[in-house]
Amino acid sequence: MHTISPTVRRLDAACVVALAALAVAFWADCVFGDRAPVAAVYQQQFAPYNTGGAPPPTRQWDSLLWDGVAQFYPWRELAHRSFSQHGEFPLWNPHQFCGTPFVGNGQSGLFYPPHWLLAVCPTSRAMGLLNAIHYFLAGLFVYVLLRVLGATAAGALLGGLVYSFGGFIVTWTELPSLIETAVWLPAGLLGVELIFRRSRLWRGIVLAGALGMSLHAGHLQIAAYVWLVAAGAGLAHVAYRLWLRPETLQPMLSLVAAFLLGAGLGAVQALPTLELGARSPRGGGELSAAGYQFHLERAMVPVELTTIVDPDFLGSPVTMDYPRERISYSEHCAFIGAAGFVGVLLALLVGRRRRAVWLYAIIGGLALWVSLGGPPAYVYYYLIPKIGLAGGFSRLLSVFTLCAAVLCGLGVTALSDAARTRSDILGPIWKAAGWALVLVALTQAVPWAYRFNPRTPAEQVYPRTEIVDALLRVAGNDRVLAISPPERWTLYDMPEAFLPPNSATVYGYYSLNGYDSLSTETYRRWAATVEGGVASPAANGNMLLLSRLLNYRAAGCKYYLTNERLPVANSAPKVAYGGPEGVIVEDTDSPGYAYGPALKDRLGPADVIRDGPNRIRMRLSGIDDFGVTLAEGYYPGWVAIVNGVRRQIGVGETTFMQISAPAGAADVRLYYMPSSVAVGGFVTLLSLAVAVALVAGRLARRRSGMEVGAS
Repeated sequence: MHTISPTVRRLDAACVVALAALAVAFWADCVFGDRAPVAAVYQQQFAPYNTGGAPPPTRQWDSLLWDGVAQFYPWRELAHRSFSQHGEFPLWNPHQFCGTPFVGNGQSGLFYPPHWLLAVCPTSRAMGLLNAIHYFLAGLFVYVLLRVLGATAAGALLGGLVYSFGGFIVTWTELPSLIETAVWLPAGLLGVELIFRRSRLWRGIVLAGALGMSLHAGHLQIAAYVWLVAAGAGLAHVAYRLWLRPETLQPMLSLVAAFLLGAGLGAVQALPTLELGARSPRGGGELSAAGYQFHLERAMVPVELTTIVDPDFLGSPVTMDYPRERISYSEHCAFIGAAGFVGVLLALLVGRRRRAVWLYAIIGGLALWVSLGGPPAYVYYYLIPKIGLAGGFSRLLSVFTLCAAVLCGLGVTALSDAARTRSDILGPIWKAAGWALVLVALTQAVPWAYRFNPRTPAEQVYPRTEIVDALLRVAGNDRVLAISPPERWTLYDMPEAFLPPNSATVYGYYSLNGYDSLSTETYRRWAATVEGGVASPAANGNMLLLSRLLNYRAAGCKYYLTNERLPVANSAPKVAYGGPEGVIVEDTDSPGYAYGPALKDRLGPADVIRDGPNRIRMRLSGIDDFGVTLAEGYYPGWVAIVNGVRRQIGVGETTFMQISAPAGAADVRLYYMPSSVAVGGFVTLLSLAVAVALVAGRLARRRSGMEVGAS
């Protein structure tokens, strides 16, 4: 058995502690202070936050940075509120799109264990902690992978820094589901290496865990990269093993078992996400020449390869000089730094005899080539199922920066190996070069990353304003629409809008608008019909921004927020609130949350109690024997109990739920538990039991062997 000297153990421990300390120190003002890791400087430009005169934006508009405060902060706040107040997973989000599956939005990451910090921490602090944890995990997994590949401590530490503070992790931090998924890419490759270095079934647990966690982290496109790259590396090992020893089957069986177990571990999140994806506009999308051309036009261009060494060579949103014609700084930042670049060159020139150098050079080179829209992009788009319908080619920079990090670690190791053969003064200099490159990486990457990632005082993120307080007093369970004309939402300039689309999720009222990459096709079709055209801004198809006054009674909309002159309407609007921030208009003809077959059929007093996001209770009285429509988006998984009897829930002519109710008083209870979660949960728990049994069995055999050896 190979033994590790105490000196090497202490050096490894010191490097791991250094990676952890750096991650915590980098995010200390969010972990220990009062800062939130989101670009609330954008939110402050919106009404009503800018009523008193908002300060000018301190950074250039970047739609991807905006997503951190517009999508992920509201989603994390919903999870925090549900975990801490109701002690349950918020499977349903009643606050946007007239109600929508929250668990089906994979980026909610409800079953991702690190997200359970939201049960005990405020949202802003939990997001800071999550960033610190994943920066550390990114560095740790690369460090361990490189050590398994035979790298020196200096090379492994350099690789960990290059990946954890590289272009992809840093610039996508505002969309945390991407980096939280990407950190499992090196863990998956580590699992592959362990399988083929020690042919034992239990070794596949590392790979299975990485694959399962990538599904739980929530970004299916990056998770697909984790699975594809791990599969590619595994097949390369299989081919090499078959060439050397064709009779060896154990590693191949372990590889297959690990992928099956990884799918089972991630099933509870993957199944509802795939279900919603199939019921969303994206699920019905088809590959096309136009789609391929769309991605090509947004691919990297050769001049952007300069970002490999200097991330701000072409400008930056921080200095407000990034070229407006480029889609996004984050999409095209390939930064690995000067130290990383030198390390990669050393690997290719000095360490090219290592098989691992060739493997990671090929994978990383292909990823970069696709990011540039080269010929392999055609294969990527058309031949890998559904991947072409996801985000752009350049998100493969996640794979490129990882492979570059591994290569630079192997390059430093090759230089150190060469130094051992020299007896002159160059030998010690070459051995010290690895640590010097670590210092160069720190001094270049960390200050840049700190400047790029925004931090905002937590009290400035979705603060309570006068009009929001007034709305929460009057709205109750009725639907609300903040009117934001979609034509004022642009791609390159700061939009003009009244409240960000997912504000309702933060404040707790119930909106018709919303912002999510996955929403139901039925609701989008209804919104487009009522609007008389597409209800999304041309610049962002993931949003729904309805903009007409007194036009949404079928959705139970009773209150409208606007800061503009009221348009002429069929019936005179009643101003429920007026102030410097805007007005709240009440539609007195709206039937509210529950109504009969005709909108004018009000059902009398309807006491609606929402006990958390997944349960609704209503007490209806004085009604005839007919169906009741609820202003809640229809989706499979809702169950209705009327007077103790289970009733069928259907969808009417629109997208809203309908249930049948008997004459007289009716006690209606609804709860949401989709079968995809139930089945997926069973599969995940069963897979987890198998994984625990494998590890426990291995530990028991090891202990038994140690006792026999001692005797």
